[in-house]
Amino acid sequence: MLDDIFQNIINKYLSRKNKKIYYLYFSIFKFLTKSKFILNFKDYKFYASFSRKSLSRWMLKNLKPWDNENVERVIYFIKKYNGSFVDCGCNFGAYSIPIAKKFEDQNIYAFDASKKAIYNLEQNIELNKIKNVNYFNIGIGDKNTEVYFNENIDNLKNDGSFRFTQNKDNEKINIYKLDDIFKNEKISLKENIIIKLDLEGFDFLALKGLSETIKKSKVIIFIEISKMLLENSENFSNEFDLFIKNNRLNIYDLNLKRKDVDEIIMSLNASDKNKETIGDYIISNHKLL
Repeated sequence: MLDDIFQNIINKYLSRKNKKIYYLYFSIFKFLTKSKFILNFKDYKFYASFSRKSLSRWMLKNLKPWDNENVERVIYFIKKYNGSFVDCGCNFGAYSIPIAKKFEDQNIYAFDASKKAIYNLEQNIELNKIKNVNYFNIGIGDKNTEVYFNENIDNLKNDGSFRFTQNKDNEKINIYKLDDIFKNEKISLKENIIIKLDLEGFDFLALKGLSETIKKSKVIIFIEISKMLLENSENFSNEFDLFIKNNRLNIYDLNLKRKDVDEIIMSLNASDKNKETIGDYIISNHKLL
């Protein structure tokens, strides 16, 4: 009964600009139910819950899609360059679901090392009756190997914080280079490839595993720059600089303003101790301006 009432409240306020009354309902119902609810956005749907450690809670509270501006940027590049989309660290499908609905005539490729994330993705795929998301429960890195992976939500910030670890108490999983994954007969990519990397500090390792692809394809890579990158590379500043120069890559902020490595490293080192990331950037062997 309570779940039906709140679902009706969601449906009522989802398309309204003024949501002040809804926030009052949210603050009350979050103590009354642990159920999942359906957010029926214009072209796609998501399950969302009140769980404090679920990324979907933000959508439930704000009645907005997660990372919507970046999703729209990806859609823009797919249209402009007639590109394929690859979602690394897909989680519950915040990118893959709306992009698959937008481009129903092409396959979307989604990867996540977390079994829990893949389960949530599967639920949202079924909810939307999507047929063109091809998903893989594997990790992405700079080599093909096995690593320990932590998806114990009890000792993590949220279900977007699942990550590789040195702790041998965790389960081992397989990780692969994207260069080798793209050779798989199950994957068919166009000449232009738009890639999203959101790998909790292992994004640069995934980037290094793309060296062959960068040489033969046109790539546009959305990447999060965080302090975790410093922890997961012996000398991130020098390695990142060399990689960008050796592969003749361009770096842009989300407004397509050119950036250089020194500027990014300086921002990273100068950022507040409590601030884990300095934002998302775009890396490409295209000139995007």
